[in-house]
Order: sequence, then C-alpha cells, then structure tokens
Amino acid sequence: MLFCAYFLLAAALFPQNALVEQARRNPASFQANHLAGEFYLKNNDLPAAIPYLEIAWKLDPSNDTNGYDLALAYLQTGARSKCRSVLSALLKHSDTADLHNLLGDLEEAEAHTDEAARQYEIAARMDPTEKNLFDLGSDLLKHSGFEPALKVFDYGVRQYPRSAKLRVGLGIAYYSLGQYDHAVETLCQAVDQDPQDTQALDFLGKMYNVSPHYASEVAQRMAMFAHNYPNNPAANYYYALSLRNRTTGAAPDADAQKAETLLVKAVKLNFQMTDAHYQLGLLYEDRQDVPKAIREYEIVTKQRVNFAQAHYRLARLYAKTGKADLAAREFSVVKTLKKEH
Repeated sequence: MLFCAYFLLAAALFPQNALVEQARRNPASFQANHLAGEFYLKNNDLPAAIPYLEIAWKLDPSNDTNGYDLALAYLQTGARSKCRSVLSALLKHSDTADLHNLLGDLEEAEAHTDEAARQYEIAARMDPTEKNLFDLGSDLLKHSGFEPALKVFDYGVRQYPRSAKLRVGLGIAYYSLGQYDHAVETLCQAVDQDPQDTQALDFLGKMYNVSPHYASEVAQRMAMFAHNYPNNPAANYYYALSLRNRTTGAAPDADAQKAETLLVKAVKLNFQMTDAHYQLGLLYEDRQDVPKAIREYEIVTKQRVNFAQAHYRLARLYAKTGKADLAAREFSVVKTLKKEH
C-alpha cells in the first residue's frame, strides 16, 4: 500500500520520469509497464508506448485494456500483422464489441471491405454505442452503401438525439441519395446542436446551393461560422457562397458587397484557395468588371490547370477584350480537357 501511494504521488508530480523510472526498477511488474505505456499512448508518442505495452502484454496477455491499447498502437504505426495477432489472441477469451470495432479498422486498413463492414456490424449489434454506430454508418457511406447507411444513422440519431456527428452522417446519407432538403435540414440541426463542430459546418457549406428551401437558414449558420472563426478561410468562403446563392446579376447590393469582402478575405488568409478565386471571378464577371475577373480566372487556371470551366470563362473574356491569341490558347485547353474527360 505504501509503495502504491508513493508511486501514485510521484506519477502525479513527475508523470513521465516517475512512470518510466518505476518500469525500469520493476521490469517484471505488469502495472508499472502498463502505466508507462499508457502515459506515452495518451501523449501520442506511440513508438515510446509500444515497448512498455509489449512487456505488459507478455506479463499478462489476458488483460484486455493493455492488449487493446497495444493492438491500437500497432495499427496506428502500420504494424498490421502484429495488430492482428494481438486481436486474435484477445478475441479467444474476450468477444467484445470494442475488439470487433478495432478489427474492422484493421480490415479497412488492409482493404478487406466486406470483412470490415461485417466487423463494424458485429460491434454495433453487440453494443450500439454512438461510436460503433458512427463507424458502421461511415464505412457504409465510404463504400456507397447509402441506403443501409441512412438506416444506421437514422437509428443512431434516435438513440443519441444530441449527437452532432451522427446527424452529420445522416445528412451526408440523405445527400448521397439525392434527398437534398432532408440533407440540409439535418446538417442545420447538427450545427445548432454543436456550433463548434467545424465538420458539420464544412459539409453544410459544400451543400450551400442544393436546397433553395433552406437557403436562408444555411446563410444564418454560415454567418455564425464566419463570426466564430473570423480567421478561418473556409468560414469566410462558405458564408460568401451562401450570400452568392441569394445574389446573382450585376446589381451591387449589400449581399454582393459582403460576399466580395468575405472572398477577398478568404484568399488573403489562403491564397491557394482556388475555389474562392473562382467565385471572385464569377462575382466580378457578373458586375462587368472584366479586368478583375480576368485576373482571378488567370490565378485559378495556374493553380488548377484542369479547371475547364475557368479556362472557358477566361477564353471568353480574352476574346471580349480583343486578345485573340490568348483566347485561342484557352479554347484549345478547354477542347483538350474535354477530350481527356
């Protein structure tokens, strides 16, 4: 008891040194080696964690926690055969959902698609936690199983109504099946549940123009995104897109002016944001500001040489301004890209 109390106090005051020192002094102690491995694992130092977890595994191969962490560390460092060996040994005496879920990760990493799906499904049926349902649904989405993914995420949202990530999955499943109103509505709900979840906002931003019915609601969420993350180029870009969706034509109304400001800010924050440059080109072209439109399209075609639509618009503006040679060159690029496509 005295040793244990001293060990815990030392670990709290000097965690790394204390844990490593205890493992060095007690090489035959499962607890000392396991705790040292856990420390490095929690600090994302997998190469340092693995030797201690391996020693602990040899000392007590029946300990599920240590075995799971060792298998996970092997998987994340690319030692897949070792990961499979540990998981196989564990599953002989502990048939748990966590082990099947991790085995699903391993099968997916080795491109065993059907077996990965089977393992994720076993895990979700054994223990339908938020994580297990999300992993199963995500794997189905990844391999175009959109309808079963929709069922999984729909069930998951009903079981965990406060889960933003399950709503994101459900929204993507709806989108993949062409149910755009449901997709946008669901993603709006996910954003409302967790405004800090940038993944939900990112997907919602990508769907800014698929549901006219929810255009104003998307714009509201994107405004919140830009307000919360003013130095995030994607936040500025997606808010601009939602405003652009409400504003087309040459009239320099408030939305158009705001969209321009946001797009300019986005490319200042990330000059390589090609889509933002393209949207600026479209905005300037709508406004009949040809020199600025040409400048943006030129940037786009340099950054993404296979962007056929940008080459085509640039060619038209070159022709409009009497630059016949440049126009011919761009039209030729468009023709080549179409053939390749």
